[in-house]
Amino acid sequence: MSFRPNFSRDRLWASLAALALFVLAALTAFAILRRPLGPGAVILSGVFLLLLGLGALMLYRLWAMHTLDYWVQRDAIHIHWHGEEVIIPLPDIREIGPAQVALRPAWLHWPLQWVRSNAQTSVFAYATRPPADSLAIITDGETYLITPRRQDELVAAWKERQAFGPARELKPVIYLSHWRQHWLLHDRLAQGLMLGGLLLGLLVLGYVTWRFPQLPATISLHFNARGESDLFSPQRSIFLIPGISLLLGFLNAAIGFALYDAQRFLSYLLWSASVVLQIAALFIAANLINLAVGG
Repeated sequence: MSFRPNFSRDRLWASLAALALFVLAALTAFAILRRPLGPGAVILSGVFLLLLGLGALMLYRLWAMHTLDYWVQRDAIHIHWHGEEVIIPLPDIREIGPAQVALRPAWLHWPLQWVRSNAQTSVFAYATRPPADSLAIITDGETYLITPRRQDELVAAWKERQAFGPARELKPVIYLSHWRQHWLLHDRLAQGLMLGGLLLGLLVLGYVTWRFPQLPATISLHFNARGESDLFSPQRSIFLIPGISLLLGFLNAAIGFALYDAQRFLSYLLWSASVVLQIAALFIAANLINLAVGG
């Protein structure tokens, strides 16, 4: 028997917040398109990326909240959430009743502030409301907080199935879905290298955009062995540097991602090369712009 979680006003407010963030991001994008290249466009682009990222994060958390579900079955109570399946065998449950647990909300994870695990206190919360509005599933070692819509019916279903006795012996366990076990979610070095390459690439693009109004109509992109310019191009050609570096960075990231299982060291090498490439691109762009402005 399935029991959906109790309604939370936080879910409504989070939906409105996500909508507001995406509307502001759209307005910011429109403002960027109407501005000339320069510091103002860079600042607005940063605001746009921040709003877009916060909106995406809010949608992700809303989706995670939507996946929360409780099942009372013959052998165990199952809690489904965010690619997890928590199995609490019925013989292990001593009591299900109003929660008597003090739990502080994790506001940084809003609207999931009541979904958290604490191995030190053996309290595992899968709730949409504070402990005062929750049920506590109490075993010999752990306490699980849940907030089903029909609390009395869940308790009745538990007692009914417990009276039947288990059809098979289960152990308390948490199963993770395949995507929750993906290496990218657990390899901090891989995350750092790929994210670092992307942020550095955006930094190069932002720097070139910031300095663009200072450039003359024609700039030098290459110098011979005597230090003399032998290649002149329109000022917009300066964007070739961040464009090429970002393209190569994405290619390295994609190839490294594809090779990770077979050649992990090579993947790290490619992602590290992307970081070095973006730093080199920033150095080259800064030198060319300073030469052009100084000339």
